Amino acid sequence: MAERNAAGLPGPPSTARRIWAQLRLSTSFYLGIGAPSMRRAYPGCRVRAAAGYTTDLVRRVVEFYRGGAAAAGGRVEEINFRSAAVTLADTDKRFFVKQFARRHLLHDVERSLGCSRADRAWRAAHLLPRLGVLTPRAVGTALAGTEGETRIEYVITEWLDGAIPYHERLRAAAGGIARLRLLREFAGRVRRWNDRGIYLRDLVTNVLTRETPEGLEYWLTDLDQFHPLRPLTRRRLVHQMAQFARWSGPLNTQEAAEIAASYLGARSHSARETIEQVLLTTPPAE
Repeated sequence: MAERNAAGLPGPPSTARRIWAQLRLSTSFYLGIGAPSMRRAYPGCRVRAAAGYTTDLVRRVVEFYRGGAAAAGGRVEEINFRSAAVTLADTDKRFFVKQFARRHLLHDVERSLGCSRADRAWRAAHLLPRLGVLTPRAVGTALAGTEGETRIEYVITEWLDGAIPYHERLRAAAGGIARLRLLREFAGRVRRWNDRGIYLRDLVTNVLTRETPEGLEYWLTDLDQFHPLRPLTRRRLVHQMAQFARWSGPLNTQEAAEIAASYLGARSHSARETIEQVLLTTPPAE
């Protein structure tokens, strides 16, 4: 009989193997194993860069991002108030930059312990590929101050050309079979991520999709939420399915049943009714 996790879902056949995998994941994450970096301090800016990149490049990207589009030698394309796509004049690469401002004292404590949001995103970007999960490659991080001495952290990753957020791709689907296929495929992918110990609070909006000859790729982003000690409890399962429903638009009975079946597999399970109820009763985003 298959083991069951805290959410009551069927899990891997060996509990001991799952615990060992979780311990290895947690140790690798918190100790930064597999996340090598080069570090350097510049005036007003502390930087680290991933293998294959230089700290000078990371510093230039951050300074250009902070200077905005008025700076010479490249282009800044704002995505929202805290992120942008940056292209430097002397490179053909685009970079994604996201900033994290200090909001309270706890952020300073986390930073001193190497557990800030930027630190978590950095380690997760190196760890997830080892778990067989696609995520944009890490380029570097930086810590710099503003005129008011507020310390802001920056995370830089490679830009993913041709990628479309999952929920936007779903809403653009013509409906019928195409939409149902996307719902089933994503539900199965979410279950595989959960089985690997991956849980993100805002999972649906943090997935990019890209067409390839082999099929649709799913890339996880916004990794500062990633935490390897967050098992899938029933409460988190309900929240996850509510997010699914919120960003998928109104779901009908058939779609809810297909999502539950793809997530749970062919086996009958007590959580099926709960999942379908959440999917059908959660109002969509406006």
